[in-house]
Amino acid sequence: MKKTSIAAIAAAGLALAIASGNAAAAPINWDYTVTSSFSVLPGSTTFTSGSGCQSVSASSITWGACPTGPAGPGRSGIGISNNPQTGMLTTNGAAESANTYTHSNNVVSGAYATLKSATINATLGLRAAGSADPYIYKTATYKILFAETPNTAGTCAATSPVGNPCNDIWVLDGSLNETITLGGDEYFFSFFAAPALATLPDAVCAAAGAADGCIGFTTVEGQENAVNFLLKVTSTPLVVEVPEPASVALLGLGLVGLAGTRRRRLNKA
Repeated sequence: MKKTSIAAIAAAGLALAIASGNAAAAPINWDYTVTSSFSVLPGSTTFTSGSGCQSVSASSITWGACPTGPAGPGRSGIGISNNPQTGMLTTNGAAESANTYTHSNNVVSGAYATLKSATINATLGLRAAGSADPYIYKTATYKILFAETPNTAGTCAATSPVGNPCNDIWVLDGSLNETITLGGDEYFFSFFAAPALATLPDAVCAAAGAADGCIGFTTVEGQENAVNFLLKVTSTPLVVEVPEPASVALLGLGLVGLAGTRRRRLNKA
């Protein structure tokens, strides 16, 4: 196992902070709400060259055979559900449910344009648990890189079921460690996918247009691959144990990353 410190957010994963000059006064339990969406601004989603029909909305992206609409034969897509998600979490406690991303991974003709990258906006709201206080919100933005791999069985960049077309590849970039200040206190929160951290092999990263050592997961062809994202808030720096690529079976979904830390502000002179 190697220790990997997760860097600041561009996008994923995501992280939030709320700091305090008086740690004892800081809330421990939080009511939370999480709402995520794909950005529909020009240039926020890109596709490879090709024909077919592409559709982008706040809750889904689809590509492949026309007409546009829900994913199905000859058409794939990714959608967000359990959105918004609400609940209660504890600082340094267990991770709690956030939104779910489902990749409908269907065979798409090589003549069609496919998803290459997209931007996700994730908004977290926090308030002291059980209070009537207004939520304090933070929106963090991160990027996903995607590779629609060849739809034939054979040599695959990512480990895939024997006799099955190659798994498709997802990489998350900048999904961790956003900050927000509330009452002079900072906390960091992170979103991550279950069930396990996975540093992808360099060849898999390259296939998705990512640098060596990228973090992500792969999805099985011909399946509805539901990626359940979780949320964690911490008060101390968190170092994530990431398995070496050789020790990770990439036959489904992988945890994309997790880190959290809290910084105490300096007392005013």
